[in-house]
Amino acid sequence: MSVVRKITGSIVVLLTVVLAGCASQKVDWDYDTERSLTGLTTYRWIEPTQESQKLGYQFEALMDQRVHNAVDGVLQTRGFQRVDSDKTEVDFLVNYIAGQKTRREERQVTTSFGYGFSPWGLGVSTDSRVQEYEEGSLIIDIIDPETKQVVWRGRSRARIQEDLSPEQRTARINEAVAKILEGFPRPEK
Repeated sequence: MSVVRKITGSIVVLLTVVLAGCASQKVDWDYDTERSLTGLTTYRWIEPTQESQKLGYQFEALMDQRVHNAVDGVLQTRGFQRVDSDKTEVDFLVNYIAGQKTRREERQVTTSFGYGFSPWGLGVSTDSRVQEYEEGSLIIDIIDPETKQVVWRGRSRARIQEDLSPEQRTARINEAVAKILEGFPRPEK
């Protein structure tokens, strides 16, 4: 089974989104502890296939371009070299997945406080308020080109903020990618 088929099969239900306010961003990493990630220098992006498009996996073109530019910028700043030809061997492959999920947040709110002169004269009233919001996630995978297995994964999750300008969207993506890739090749302890 090809890595593209395996990866796209797991992302059929995901939508591409822009991550919201980076202050509330949650970032985590996972990686193969048996695999050394030292000595890596070259990489290539995994491109979408016709099969993945048939399965309903859609790229949002501007989001895709922003993520690619951000990842390339961070990796190249760290000395990694992107190779575009699929005929040239590389040390690792890169893919990203973006998703969106509706979350619920419940809050207890004190709505009133009162007191009186009888034994039952003290009271506090609270309300439970439930608010739904959209949470976006951006996952960046580093894949072994020989085994086609994910060897490193970084993920960022945050509330989606709507009505952003193109410049703000780009800045959010750049910040999310930079935070995710802080843990590559291994997170600092």
